[in-house]
Amino acid sequence: MLYTRKNPFKAQNLYLSDDKRLRKSNFNFNYPLVIYLHGFSESATGERQSSQEIKDAFLKTGNYNVILIDWSAMTAVPWYANAVENLPVAARYMARFIRFLVQKGFAAKNMHLIGFSLGAEVSGFIGKQLQEWSILLPRITGLDPALPLFEDGSVNRRLSPSDAQFVDIIHTDGGILGNPEAMGHVDFYPNGGHALQPGCARQEIANNRWLGILIGCSHQRAWEYFIESVHYPMAFPANRCEPSKLFGTCRDGGNGKAFMGYGADKRLRGKFFLDTNGEPPYGRNTLGGPSAYRKAASLTLLPLQWQLQQQQQQQQKQPNNNVTTQSVQQNDTLIDVVVTISAPILTTTKAPKTTTTTTLSSAKETTKGKNVAATGIGPSEPVIGGTSGSGSKTNLAR
Repeated sequence: MLYTRKNPFKAQNLYLSDDKRLRKSNFNFNYPLVIYLHGFSESATGERQSSQEIKDAFLKTGNYNVILIDWSAMTAVPWYANAVENLPVAARYMARFIRFLVQKGFAAKNMHLIGFSLGAEVSGFIGKQLQEWSILLPRITGLDPALPLFEDGSVNRRLSPSDAQFVDIIHTDGGILGNPEAMGHVDFYPNGGHALQPGCARQEIANNRWLGILIGCSHQRAWEYFIESVHYPMAFPANRCEPSKLFGTCRDGGNGKAFMGYGADKRLRGKFFLDTNGEPPYGRNTLGGPSAYRKAASLTLLPLQWQLQQQQQQQQKQPNNNVTTQSVQQNDTLIDVVVTISAPILTTTKAPKTTTTTTLSSAKETTKGKNVAATGIGPSEPVIGGTSGSGSKTNLAR
């Protein structure tokens, strides 16, 4: 799904090896490319989705090609284990699409791959696959990479520093939904990198939503912090901290300062710690200046249509104290996810068997219940599509 400043609201679908569609789209070979992969139980469309928030942030700051990968057909609740087992298959298709763009003349050095939760782990697989084709991504950003079913720590099946020239990680829910282990060239641990993140225990607790806060709010803080860093690349100053049980106590007296998020220096190495505010602006230095990427982008004004739609959305929002917010509703979904995938946290219940069909270019693979057909990359190169419960077809390469 391609978005640019010429089409900030209506996506243009791109497909693997479809030269004609690419030429007719608003894709600009002179602009930087941001590719974003959402997490489990999310989609690339809909209000208050991380994909849309990320897209809006970049298009508000400059001229970018923003591609949102919609792989929601493979990440639907409650089949988390199936999604994990099929990561290599999904990643191979996405890597082929990136290779297609490179073959058409787009410079790989202008790409930035970003993934949230399970999407961060997919990013690692994509980076590994591209290197087999002699393509090394310049940067992968992992936003609270997923922990469940990735506990073994094997770099061959999760995001690692070798997957790109620069891999930066933001940890916000370590030990629950997020992996607390250092897995990049630089790892940032805002507020210790674990739940509860500041601001996640206020109004929601009053509404008896404590479990949703614990699981969902801290996890999504990763992409919320990153979005703010797109607008203010130096909003999150961080200090180097030596690993210790009392993590958060810097042993270098505050030396080695860096900036978390979009403005991170690619020469950084190690772990960094910082504190944030409990509500926007989360960063303690929101007057941060432009990043190198933003310098390369043309800072033209957004179309008037954008401004009008933003005003209309604000006018449509009516306060209602008796209705829970969308973020809280998302937390409820995440509670269901943890019930399915994390027995130590909650008591699991047996889910009814459902059937999900994944169509490949050379074969059809069927997944029933927890039986996974595609566990790796076969000799053929798959073109993935999926069917949702309603039977509608979803394409990953958009």
